[in-house]
Amino acid sequence: MEAAVVVRYGVLGALEVTLDGADVPVPVGRCRVLLAALLLRPNQFVSVDELAELVWNGVPPARARQSLHQVVRRLRVALGGADCVRTHSGGYEARVEPEELDLLRFRELVAAQDFADAGKLWRGPMLTNVVSDLLHRNEIRHVEEECAEALARSRRRAPRLLPAAMPRFVGRAGHLRELTSLAEGTGPVTATITGTAGVGKSVLAVQWAHSVADRFPDGQLHVNMRGFDRHRDPMAPGDVLVRFLEALGVPAERIPAALDDQAALYRELTADRRLLVVLDNARDAEHVRPLLTGPSFVLITSRDRLTGLARRDLALDVLSAEEARALLVSRLGEERVDDAGDLVAWCGGLPLALAIVAARAAEAPTLPLSALATELADERTRLDSLDTGDAQTSVRTVFQWSYQQLSPRAARMFRLVGVHPGPDLTIAAATSLAGEPAEEAVRALVRANLLVEHAPGRFTCHDLLRVYAADRAEADEPGPSRAAAVERMLDHYLHTLESINRTHYWNHLGTLDDPPVPSAGAIPETFERPDQAESWFQAERTVIHALVVLADEQGHDRHTSQLVWFMTDLVERFGLWREWIGLFARATRASDRLGDRVQVARMSFLRAVGHARLGELERALELFEATDLIWEEVGLVAGQVRARAGVAWVLGDLGRPHEAVEVARDSLELLRGDKSRTPTRLRLALHQLAGALVLADRPAEVLELAAEWDALDGVPDPHNSGLMASELARAYIGLGRHAEAVSKLMDALESFGQMGTWVDLAYSENLLGDAHHELGDPAEARAWWEKAAARYAEHEHPEEAAVRAKLTGVS
Repeated sequence: MEAAVVVRYGVLGALEVTLDGADVPVPVGRCRVLLAALLLRPNQFVSVDELAELVWNGVPPARARQSLHQVVRRLRVALGGADCVRTHSGGYEARVEPEELDLLRFRELVAAQDFADAGKLWRGPMLTNVVSDLLHRNEIRHVEEECAEALARSRRRAPRLLPAAMPRFVGRAGHLRELTSLAEGTGPVTATITGTAGVGKSVLAVQWAHSVADRFPDGQLHVNMRGFDRHRDPMAPGDVLVRFLEALGVPAERIPAALDDQAALYRELTADRRLLVVLDNARDAEHVRPLLTGPSFVLITSRDRLTGLARRDLALDVLSAEEARALLVSRLGEERVDDAGDLVAWCGGLPLALAIVAARAAEAPTLPLSALATELADERTRLDSLDTGDAQTSVRTVFQWSYQQLSPRAARMFRLVGVHPGPDLTIAAATSLAGEPAEEAVRALVRANLLVEHAPGRFTCHDLLRVYAADRAEADEPGPSRAAAVERMLDHYLHTLESINRTHYWNHLGTLDDPPVPSAGAIPETFERPDQAESWFQAERTVIHALVVLADEQGHDRHTSQLVWFMTDLVERFGLWREWIGLFARATRASDRLGDRVQVARMSFLRAVGHARLGELERALELFEATDLIWEEVGLVAGQVRARAGVAWVLGDLGRPHEAVEVARDSLELLRGDKSRTPTRLRLALHQLAGALVLADRPAEVLELAAEWDALDGVPDPHNSGLMASELARAYIGLGRHAEAVSKLMDALESFGQMGTWVDLAYSENLLGDAHHELGDPAEARAWWEKAAARYAEHEHPEEAAVRAKLTGVS
């Protein structure tokens, strides 16, 4: 019996095919494109039309079906015994097993959480020996991003924040060599790339960073400093430090509030690391100076010369005629760019202008480039000459020219991008912004290089493009239409947050006296599972932050207040108070302008919570007490009870437990005597008093409160149930009733599994270790302490040291 042949296909690098270990040559050109396109969608039907688009790079022949059949035939002959192509009605399929195709095996290993072995399958940039711009743009890039995301999960402590590199980068060879030579030295290095807008500073920086990423094994950090953003303030150094510290694994609650302390922690974490940091679009030297000490290599881009800041400044000029032509060739092919001298001249060597021209030419493959040059040269279609030396004017000219080629829907979508505060948006958000389905228009803008899909499903554009889009919105979009778009945009995010709160967070926040009603055309998003909702929020949190600022500055007080209100539980869950505390102050002022004293009190309370979470206890106490006075003015006892519970909480953390008990007890008695009392409100007050009593070493009284808690009507939400169970367990431990403490802590863990934070889980696991240790079961105690210590370690929480000390002391 003959042994089965062994076939292997590789796409996680150059295209490879082997048969029993011997290489199988795949003909260059269309055969390679066809095989690569099928292997990128293994065991899936791919239509003739889709394949023809990819094989002929967007320009299929008139008789595409017959021509594709000939390509398939040649490929099968070349593959011989390695043929995996199967024919279906109207298309083809690559039939492969996971052990035959590295991409399928990679996905299996990732699904099994075996990231180390998955990483070994990655051989470098994908399918570099397959020539098809469309395949690289529409297919390969998405698979590369999938693989990069999976591999990044195996390197959690080595941040990889670089944006995607340009797939067809040309020119700048001397600059790349110079930067690399700087990286070969010892000691920390600061280098700058400066030049006018649109000259390619950011692209060069990111391209070089990717090319030397392996020289910086401890990771790469990147941030857009927004130094020249007309619609958004520059990134403050403190905000950048917070983002970088989070990327380096510091939990939000452990990041200091003061800039000097943040910088000191950043220096400490990066001092011994081989780390690359790219600070893109800096305003001036002072904008980035607090971020320079620590990392091995800091690369800064700016329109400002940043005199005296760096060891080496690379002053970037426009591309040479040869480089500009090479850029066009890389996108359009040698044949098409045979005579493009006039076009290159009109673009003035500006990379951004050349890229837009190339996109326009690609959309019209039969149009001679000379005709495009004539069109660009026509004074009736230009605002200013491209060769004036003023790069911003030049870019604007090309933007206008590109904008005029758009369909009416795509042009309107581009204008509305200027209304959105950024930094990016999704198809769903674009649909609400436009008030109509937007995917086709967004994809048209991507094709025209007016938007870029910088992450799967997320679209952004160059700063200058966003400025130009805003200008076009002002000039071409009627005022009422712009106002309606802003209203729909704000409603999109507001109602998505409201749905998350109502569906996945037990409606903790309740209803508002002025409940939000979505504008016509706004289509908020909904999520079946909490993890989906939380992933959405994490992806959108920068956008939401910018939206609240926009709403506040443009006088949308109701949206300012309600956006902040409905994101409260998410801010609490992820510990984002440092990043968002300023928005709660904005929402308080907006509520005051609306004359809504109830909402002013609510926002004042939430500000107090935020300051307490940040360890700013005196400020928190001040705000809780102020909130109590507002609720007294409004005449709502339930609000006073919550505010006084906050006072008790902070007093306990300030080491004043007996005062905390008195305040919490007075608060509970006030609620008991008020008609607004409900089981939920009573449970909150009982929990606060229980916590104060535990701190005051009065555990027996906690048991009395627990009995009252259990006797209340209704079903408490999981989080509050877990919190009360934890306090009762602490009381049992204080009374020496450790078996009962274990039972209650298991209840707490079950509740926190439904709704709780990592802190809640670690706290209960630590207490379980204490209880089992007192029960004489050191093995079980060790198991729980190890779980708690691991959780604390993951978030670099100081409680880890205390838990480790317990582990050291137990046999």
